[in-house]
Amino acid sequence: MSTRILLINITRMGDLVQMGTLLQRLQHESSGAEVDLVVDQRFAPVAKLLPHLRHIVGYDFHRLVDESRAQTKDVVTLYQEMTRWAEPLVEARYDRVVNLTFNRRSGLLTSYVGAKEIRGIAAPKDGDVTIHNPWMAYLTDVHHERRFNHFNLVDIYALGGSGTGPFAPLSLNIPADTAQWAHDFLASCGKQPMSWVAVQVGASDPMKAWRPELFGQTLASLSRQAPVGYLFIGTPEERKAIQLAQTSFRQAGGTAPLCDAVGKTSLPQLAALLSCCRLLVTNDTGPMHLAVGVGTPVVDLSVGHVDFRETGPYGPGHWMVQPDLGCAPCGFDQVCFHHACKDRLVPDQMAALCLHALTGAAFPQSITGARIYRSRADEDGLGSTELCAGREDPLVEWYGRFWRRFWFEEFSGRPSQVPAHPDPSPDRADALAVLERLTPLARQLIAKAEELVRLTTRRPLPVTALQQMQRQEAAERQKIVALSMQSPATASLAVAMVRDTHNDEGSELTALAQSRLATYRRWQKRVHAVAARFRAFHDARGTVRRGGSRALPMARSA
Repeated sequence: MSTRILLINITRMGDLVQMGTLLQRLQHESSGAEVDLVVDQRFAPVAKLLPHLRHIVGYDFHRLVDESRAQTKDVVTLYQEMTRWAEPLVEARYDRVVNLTFNRRSGLLTSYVGAKEIRGIAAPKDGDVTIHNPWMAYLTDVHHERRFNHFNLVDIYALGGSGTGPFAPLSLNIPADTAQWAHDFLASCGKQPMSWVAVQVGASDPMKAWRPELFGQTLASLSRQAPVGYLFIGTPEERKAIQLAQTSFRQAGGTAPLCDAVGKTSLPQLAALLSCCRLLVTNDTGPMHLAVGVGTPVVDLSVGHVDFRETGPYGPGHWMVQPDLGCAPCGFDQVCFHHACKDRLVPDQMAALCLHALTGAAFPQSITGARIYRSRADEDGLGSTELCAGREDPLVEWYGRFWRRFWFEEFSGRPSQVPAHPDPSPDRADALAVLERLTPLARQLIAKAEELVRLTTRRPLPVTALQQMQRQEAAERQKIVALSMQSPATASLAVAMVRDTHNDEGSELTALAQSRLATYRRWQKRVHAVAARFRAFHDARGTVRRGGSRALPMARSA
């Protein structure tokens, strides 16, 4: 009997396209798996382009949220309507529900549908939120230590919803009639250039949109070096920014044909148009993922709070540009008053990169103010990037690779094939000092957690003693977290531990205490593992081990 799986993904268009690898991985895991998808009905047309889906189940979640906020209907009525709609999903008796939407509403739906196995956020009967599967839990940790995260959202979806497997690129299936429509649309734009370049000037969040006038100057510079035409895409709300880019294009001497598709396409038609283009120059947007899905190369301008490693174009053949600025990318909870990152990208240099991507011309050698990365697939079959221009902070580069290998091995149970960094971390002495200080604190924390478990089994329940021990345990944990956050060698472990303490499972006191104890023991085991890896660079003879190869003499510290 085929495995029956329900996916829940109800927020953004880009998230849907980024499920493509998961859908292929599920078929690799279980050939013939029957996969259904719950989606906001606005994005159902995009879902129909995805491969390996049996049923697409749409619901107007946007209306549900609006009516809940406006209180046009009481909450009970709204959720009664939703549960009636969801009843067939309950009756389907899925083997697995994978919730890729991280909010309480989707968690309620996940728990209501039920399954033998749940991955992602769920909301049990007590109304609290729990996260099932370590990869899904990791997704909630990324924003705390995002400068060291080297996992694309595409891979987190695939690893969390299924597991490891061969590299699988994103893919969309364009119907023949939609593809013909796109060819006819471009043919109607007048004189045909040799190459159409799609341009996405706007973005859903202005924070992650490059300056329109700089877009225009870039396009003008490129048009002087290659026979291209520009296809402008976007929503009607982005029209003002697009017009500013076009005005800047003309003022800079641009003469290439301009084709306007802004607000004139359905989402499948937009995907078809992108499939006809040789390149997409864009901010981090949903259309960027559509372009990846139809095989069109992308130049991704990652400004504002965008981190290309999290949500950038997936798989080989794309380029990502990140401003070289200490605060870039900024946090999602930060308000920026200068947007200086957007001024770091130089139009002539961005045009040279586009020319390289478009024609294979020489890679630009004089990049300033930015780092340029090329996308690729790594040795573990995951999406990755390679630095091609600019300089990355050595600490960020070292720990990015370290945590990429560590979490892959921790969650998958498999050795990573990505080579370890050949050298010790730049802060190895400070890191080892913090790790050494954590060792006795870990023993003390676990001893207190063990005593809590014992106290919960006594009858009558020693309430005063329990409360006192809980206070001591909390104080010990706070001390550990404060120390851990001082070093990138331990901060990620502390973030995961704190998240796990909010994810305790159990319906009665002893079970909750045992869950907390298991969390602390898991954290202690990870601390020991990290410490062992740091110490492995040093042996008794004062040598540095280099990535499993023979030991080499250790250089003296400055």
